[in-house]
Amino acid sequence: MSRFVPMAALLTACASAAPAPTRAGDPPPTPKADESPPAGAPSASATGTPPELPAAPPVTDPGWDFHAWAYARELKVELVSDGCEAAKLGDKPDETVWCAHHVEGKEGAVLYSRALYVARAKRLVKLVEIPIAAGMVDDPAKPKDEKDRQVIRFEIKRADDGKSVRVEPAKGFECELAMKGNAEPGALGAKLATYIPRVCAARGTWKWAAGTLRHDR
Repeated sequence: MSRFVPMAALLTACASAAPAPTRAGDPPPTPKADESPPAGAPSASATGTPPELPAAPPVTDPGWDFHAWAYARELKVELVSDGCEAAKLGDKPDETVWCAHHVEGKEGAVLYSRALYVARAKRLVKLVEIPIAAGMVDDPAKPKDEKDRQVIRFEIKRADDGKSVRVEPAKGFECELAMKGNAEPGALGAKLATYIPRVCAARGTWKWAAGTLRHDR
């Protein structure tokens, strides 16, 4: 997963300024990169299209747009993430999103998680963060795909009614195999030995209750 830089933006549309008049028969002027579009062109507020924001979360679901979702809710967003997607959970499913995160330790171990956020009162509020994978940072001398560097990986499966999720090991990533197969030496192996149980502890059913997901175990 690629990391993007922090985003801090209040989603607003700006008014357009009219260009200087032209003589009859002259071609229309070409706006410069820092100019507003000509007067009479539909604005962001008129069309409902959100303005482009710097450093938005990368697309994880081609059918869902974080820009449009946040703009429609007038959210003030300050978020560092590997990507976000619609969660469709709870009493107001359209107000929830999953965002992916990871932390890297100096010993070379990586812990991956999925955090559930909800839009409330024009703010993006984190409800819960679930560890879902652990592995190693990429070695430039021996590059591998991210999944090939993971020693444990779980999947989150949403119930059809949106009132719960199941957190289960991906095929070939059972907890017992991960613990026995952790043969990494020194500090890296020791750190992975702490990350694997944290991921495995998230296994089971998480139910929506009192405005958040709660581990039902």
